[in-house]
Amino acid sequence: MAPEDWPVSTRVEERTAQPRPGGRGRLATVRRDFFLDPADRLTEQERALMTAMLHGLVSDVADELRAGLPPRSTVANDDDNQDLVSELNAAGLLDMAGLVELLLRRADEEQIAGSVRARAGRRDGRFLQALVSDDDPSISAAAMALILARGRRRDRFAQLRIEFDDLPPRVAAALVHAVAAALRRRLLVTIDPAGADRQLDAAGRALLGRHDAGRSMEALTGELVRLLDGSGRLDDELIALAADEGEVGLVAEALGRRAAIATDDAAAHLLSGEGEQLMLLLRMAAVSRELAARLLAGPGDLLGIADPAREIARFDSLDTAEVDAAREWLQLDPDYRAALTALGQVRGQRAR
Repeated sequence: MAPEDWPVSTRVEERTAQPRPGGRGRLATVRRDFFLDPADRLTEQERALMTAMLHGLVSDVADELRAGLPPRSTVANDDDNQDLVSELNAAGLLDMAGLVELLLRRADEEQIAGSVRARAGRRDGRFLQALVSDDDPSISAAAMALILARGRRRDRFAQLRIEFDDLPPRVAAALVHAVAAALRRRLLVTIDPAGADRQLDAAGRALLGRHDAGRSMEALTGELVRLLDGSGRLDDELIALAADEGEVGLVAEALGRRAAIATDDAAAHLLSGEGEQLMLLLRMAAVSRELAARLLAGPGDLLGIADPAREIARFDSLDTAEVDAAREWLQLDPDYRAALTALGQVRGQRAR
């Protein structure tokens, strides 16, 4: 979906006139918003897409939990999941770094893919379709599985969705427990608090037992890249073809695999909007100068690159020791890196 096709808001009630607190009642929030760096702020399109995906995800989790409760436990006709989102948001329970990171990454991927295809004058990509016809049956099956998974992540209006399996395990658990807690008072109409707790806990455990990270978009993309790598085909030309079609997730997976770093770190560098981080990733992945130049000349502006000439010079200037130091840092456990950063003990390499 091209950026110009994105919804400008997710709900009708958001467009209707709603009284807001005036004067000093809003001052704390307004001060934070006013002084945010404009370059880092969400666009209206990003906010709308991320909000729609979040609402859909919370609604799916709530419906699964309700389905797992005994038949007479739920309040009749209590299917207003918008109220659940409002309650959870007001309590700060949706402000999870892993969840917001996934929402933002999906929004970035959607924008880039849509823009690339709009430039080419077509709505559908051909890269995966070609792989479906591959002579290697395992590669063909993996490409088809990825196409089908993408189809399931569109609603009836072709709007992007996130499925429960896409969530990292820790985020999935936190979201399930948060939604279950928000459902609790709805059950108290018919049963006692202890009974509600037991039923919601059981429903949450059952839902988490069905969570399968192997069905996530990242896992399916990773499996396809693994097979391509195993067949000796994860070369510069394949990465270039994927980039030419705006296949951001696949490019991140391929570069991460070649750089021997986690896909999340590769995607963070790829989508950072910083030429230094992108060039460092390309050097870690040992891509050719020709591929680096092709990426800069093609989707480079969509990746936030304003001056391709400066960045290709940066690509040339990075030395091996610096690239190796960055790789070693990124190969450490993410939680350990986060702790070191919080303690101000980050090493002097450029990787972030």
